[in-house]
Amino acid sequence: MTPTPIEIKRNGSQGLTITWQDGSITPLSSEVLRRECPCASCKEQRGDNSHSKPLTPKKRSLTIIDSSLKEELSLKEIWGIGSYALGIKWGDGHDSGIYPFTYLYELAQKSA
Repeated sequence: MTPTPIEIKRNGSQGLTITWQDGSITPLSSEVLRRECPCASCKEQRGDNSHSKPLTPKKRSLTIIDSSLKEELSLKEIWGIGSYALGIKWGDGHDSGIYPFTYLYELAQKSA
């Protein structure tokens, strides 16, 4: 059975609480959601090179911080994407991750 949420509640900027069709209720913190962002650039930062562009520029050895950790973890907005996923906008403006419901269910099970 594909996990289907029947209610998704935003806990301010701290995360989500999802009620699933099977009756389970799972919280997901902003920290978990941001750390596991499924967009290609976040995956690449975590070491997953399967989404790398073939002609990517050489990485700089100097890291430039554009935003604070508090901004990065501040959940600003959520929206539905079709009937299968959520989009999330973070305090630093990042919003390219698409979180399919099956992925959210897996994250909830891992973080429980």
